[in-house]
Amino acid sequence: MQVEKANRESEAEAIRKILGQDSTRKKREDKIKKRQEELAQEKAANAIVLSCDHVRWVMGPSGTVVTFPNEMGFPSIFDSKTCGYPPPREKCAAPSCPNPYKYRDSKSKLPLCSLQCYKVINEKGEALTAC
Repeated sequence: MQVEKANRESEAEAIRKILGQDSTRKKREDKIKKRQEELAQEKAANAIVLSCDHVRWVMGPSGTVVTFPNEMGFPSIFDSKTCGYPPPREKCAAPSCPNPYKYRDSKSKLPLCSLQCYKVINEKGEALTAC
C-alpha cells in the first residue's frame, strides 16, 4: 500500500510539473518577474529624474553617445563655425594703396607691399620725427 501511495504521489507530482502547476516554482517565477518589473519602473523613474540636470555619456560598441537634457539646451561649443581659410590678408599701410601686404617693416612692424610703399612710409616717419 505504501509503495502504491508513493507511486501515485510521484505521478501526481510529475503531472503537476508537466502542466506547470508546481507551486514553489511558480511562486519563485512570479517573484522574479515582479522584481524585474519594479527594477524597470525604478530605472524609468531615475531616467526622468536624471535627465533634468545630468549630461549622459555612454560608450558602447556602436560608438559614444552624449545626451544633454532639454532644459540645458545644446552647448554652444558644438555649434558649427564657418572658417574662412585662409583669413583675409592685411592691406598695405601706405596711403591709398589697395594691395595686400607682402612684407613688414622691421622697425615699425607695418605691413607693406613694395619698396615704393616702404619709402613713402619712411618719408612720412622722418617728417614726423623732424617736427
